[in-house]
Amino acid sequence: MSSEDERIRRVERQLAAAQQITHLGSWEWDARTHAVTWSDELYRIYGFEPRSREITFEFFVSRLHPDDRDRIQHEVRCAVERGGRFSYPERIVRPDGEVRELETIGEAVHDRDGRTVGLIGTCRDVTDQRRRDEMIRLYADIVRHVQIGLAVWSVPAPEDPASMRLVAFNPAAEAIARMPLAAETGKSLRAILPYAAGGRLEGLIGEVARHGQVCEATIERSRDPANPSGALTVKAFSLGAGRVGVAIEDVTESMRARLMQDREHRVLEMIASGAPLPVILTTVIVAMEEHSPGSLGSVLLLDGDGAHIRHGAAPNLPEAYVQAIDGATIGPAAGSCGTAAYRRQPVYVDDIEADPLWADYRDLARASGLRACWSTPMIATDGRVLGTFAFYHREPRAPTVEQRQLMDRATYLAGIAIERQQIDDQLRALAARVEAVREEERTGIAREIHDELGQALTALKMDLAWLTRRMTGESSASGTTLLEKIGAMSTMTDELIQHVRRIAADLRPGVLDDLGLRAAIEWEAEQFEERTGTSCRITSNLADEQPMDRDLSTTVFRILQEALTNVARHASAERVDVTLDAEGGALRLVVSDDGRGISPDAARSPKSLGLLGIRERARRHGGSATVTGGSPRGTTVRVELPLAEDRRGRS
Repeated sequence: MSSEDERIRRVERQLAAAQQITHLGSWEWDARTHAVTWSDELYRIYGFEPRSREITFEFFVSRLHPDDRDRIQHEVRCAVERGGRFSYPERIVRPDGEVRELETIGEAVHDRDGRTVGLIGTCRDVTDQRRRDEMIRLYADIVRHVQIGLAVWSVPAPEDPASMRLVAFNPAAEAIARMPLAAETGKSLRAILPYAAGGRLEGLIGEVARHGQVCEATIERSRDPANPSGALTVKAFSLGAGRVGVAIEDVTESMRARLMQDREHRVLEMIASGAPLPVILTTVIVAMEEHSPGSLGSVLLLDGDGAHIRHGAAPNLPEAYVQAIDGATIGPAAGSCGTAAYRRQPVYVDDIEADPLWADYRDLARASGLRACWSTPMIATDGRVLGTFAFYHREPRAPTVEQRQLMDRATYLAGIAIERQQIDDQLRALAARVEAVREEERTGIAREIHDELGQALTALKMDLAWLTRRMTGESSASGTTLLEKIGAMSTMTDELIQHVRRIAADLRPGVLDDLGLRAAIEWEAEQFEERTGTSCRITSNLADEQPMDRDLSTTVFRILQEALTNVARHASAERVDVTLDAEGGALRLVVSDDGRGISPDAARSPKSLGLLGIRERARRHGGSATVTGGSPRGTTVRVELPLAEDRRGRS
């Protein structure tokens, strides 16, 4: 074999190796004979052993993906007709069913007359490359769109923090840094974020650069002076070649939510344990101020008269301002808090200097450096206004949605604390009133026993002694005299029995047990008329002796007694109408008078212990009680209680 032949073979071997390495196969098609020639690598690309079968144009077409066949045949025809170079992508199907993607580049072969006599070209298998490219694009999209900040830092000298330089970043990293970073690439960490010098982020990057281990930390307070309340989680990991990747997530909102939840739990624990109200309200305000930097919180309580507001808590407001507004009157133009309490709806004043609601308080606010005030009323479960929660600011500003939500939470918590204390106060007052009533009853019974029963019994004892002396012969008396004395003693005994019955009736009227609820109410109405001179008319659809649950009868009777007592004490009424009806599984008692009437605030006041007692009796029996003032005069007490069988059906 000549050296030239050896050189040619060597070149062919090198070409075959190069094709195999690059997954590049060559082919040739003779348009005159339709003969097709493939290189060994092209056989392998198509999934066949080299030269394992004859190749024809029809076979080539059969291996194309069905969706590509028409297009590729069109490409071949165009190449033959146009001549010159051509290229197109194609998909083939290997014998095992695997689909591969190819890039075909070719050129027309011409004869001496310029006619196209065939095509020659190469096919490169780009399947794996395209998969890699697609994966890279996918990762790039993930990095670009992920909400976690990602950055790569070059750290050639791990012991020198000044050597940390920015290599790459994603948009989320710019959002967390609060600045564009394109112009910062190549700059040091300290040059880009001066406040990070000596901080936890710098320390994590240096630690990973030195030891190669993953490090992570939570930064509860950012060093960024523009975002001091920001919270971050940071994870740093080695990328090799002196580079460190950093993943940073802004967890400010979740951290705030967790801290707020912790504070709320703390406040609820304080409420449950009976902590002093000023301490609870101060805790609520401080928690809200921490979640809204720059805000100054305040809680005002509506006075018992429903017309004035009193200081509840304001740990960071100027003391002079707090004292000045304590006791202010609520109204349609009484600043933010007084107006909110009057309107029973939130009032947001963005600029105190320009808002007419602050006309009477503008100088006071200006002297204290206050320029904005947002206030929301605290409403009790029974509809009463308890007070207001407010945020003040030292510059004009409107509340954000988040700040409004924060105020709603503060209002809710403070309202629970205030209402709980009022309930505790009511319970203590009720307990004291019950004890006072019991003591008053004991005193009255003791007085009547001493003054009336005691004297009557003493007189009887003296008369018995007189009879004894006369009947034992110590002194004589005629039969007529003895009979007169016995008659007088009998009369006194009858009076004594009446006294005992009246005392017993005061404790619990026997008519209630003997004749039923309707008869007992009619008896009580007669007693009320005798005591007060006020006409009392009864209307009822109950039968005279209709059977009634004993507890229910007692509850209705005591409620009536309390309602009539209130009429006698406060109403100055001339007439009272009492209606007692049983209908639809419920018993309804309505007591209406024509007196001077009761105001809505007095009807809902927690200090109205008699009305509170009526509501509590009704509530214990599973019912409800309402008290309303008439128009223009009078007061009506409406009580609805479930009948005994109805209550058993629900138990």
